[in-house]
Amino acid sequence: MSSPQDPSHKPSTGPERTTQQPPFAPRLQIIRKARNYLLVCFLTFPLYVYAVTELLGNGLDITWLMLGYMLLYAVFGINMSVKRCPRCHQQFFVKKYFLNPFRRSCAHCGLDFDHIHGEPQ
Repeated sequence: MSSPQDPSHKPSTGPERTTQQPPFAPRLQIIRKARNYLLVCFLTFPLYVYAVTELLGNGLDITWLMLGYMLLYAVFGINMSVKRCPRCHQQFFVKKYFLNPFRRSCAHCGLDFDHIHGEPQ
């Protein structure tokens, strides 16, 4: 039995194996979150159309619903388009003039979302 004062005794400082996050992971998570916001907005479009038809069917005004939905799209689209790649510092989703919301890798250097969990194999 070794005592705490014994030089052969090593105090345990936690798990032996430390897990390090890849250097690009925090920025890629922010970029992916911006893309997911726009995609959720895109996927809720049928709900928006249903709401507009119901409001119009009841003779109600849809101006504020339309303006709100367009503003939401614009904010999420601009937020996504200004995100920069952590590796090459170019716009992640924009190659020349057009935004591609379905892109999973940088339009310029190819850095992929798979780098969030480590180097892809």
